[in-house]
Amino acid sequence: MEALSGMRLFLKVVECGSLSAAGRLTGQSPASVSRKIAQLEDEIGAKLLHRTSRRLALTQIGEVYHGRAAEIVAQIDSLNTAISEQQSVPRGTLKVRTRPTIAGTFLLGAMPAFLELYPGIALRLTVGEDTSDLDRNQADVEIRIGIPENPDLMIRRLSPGVERVVYASPAYLESHPRISGPEDLLAHNCLSIQSGSDGEAASWHYRLPGGSRELRVAGNLTVNDAQILHQAVIAGLGIGLLPAWMIAEDLATGRVVRILPNVEMTQTVFDFGLYAVFRRSDLILPRVRVFIDFIIDVFRRKDSEISRIAMIARRQSAETEWRAPDALRWIHPEGLARP
Repeated sequence: MEALSGMRLFLKVVECGSLSAAGRLTGQSPASVSRKIAQLEDEIGAKLLHRTSRRLALTQIGEVYHGRAAEIVAQIDSLNTAISEQQSVPRGTLKVRTRPTIAGTFLLGAMPAFLELYPGIALRLTVGEDTSDLDRNQADVEIRIGIPENPDLMIRRLSPGVERVVYASPAYLESHPRISGPEDLLAHNCLSIQSGSDGEAASWHYRLPGGSRELRVAGNLTVNDAQILHQAVIAGLGIGLLPAWMIAEDLATGRVVRILPNVEMTQTVFDFGLYAVFRRSDLILPRVRVFIDFIIDVFRRKDSEISRIAMIARRQSAETEWRAPDALRWIHPEGLARP
């Protein structure tokens, strides 16, 4: 405990920039702080701080020690918090990240019930089209399409999801060349979701029995919001590629028409399932655990609606009455990490 106290005091001195300021925050005299830092340096066997009458500066070893000490103290504090919360009701801030369309379609209607069940939890929901790791987004849970490649994350499948659909408005199709195969899309205005932070449109990929291929489509509109892209397609601006749940009602009414139903196509991954992803830990915080359990039940109750959307997507075609193959990819949960 003395070593940990020394680390904490050292971090506070560096944060404050002086012994006296650190002493005021910790209720100690500057002389006491100085003595304890000297004891810490003796234990380590190295000088951590350059001290002058005007300022403090980290030595080279001090910089290394500061970085590692900050990590150790943060881990200990996190462990203490986790153990403490394991003994209590779910509480604290829960940070959840997902795509806007997932939030609007599946989450928002259920959130009042969740917050009523767990009044000690403050939900912070962040939406964005990019798919990033949990640390970068500072999220506790991410609800995403497709299994992430990071093996250190825990994964719970929420739904098999629905396939992505290539589609356009009837007005656009009437005034542009016929589309008989994926390569024909190269001659069309294909609207895309912004991929990553560089702002560039991602390639589309399609899969046939012979394997998958990249399609370098081009268009005059790239956006970072799928709803905006969908409205642009409805307006006749070009061709879109979006999950079927976003466009099912417009497909059903004929407002938009599906293209190439016999070709499986994606802008990201061919796994269309929806997953809850969170950090692997022996001590899952209660607020994370109850949210995962709650959201699994929410998606279970959405199964019939998702199946209806999938059937609508399969029926619609601009080119043929031939029904598309099952692109739902029912992925069995066996083998997925579970809390």
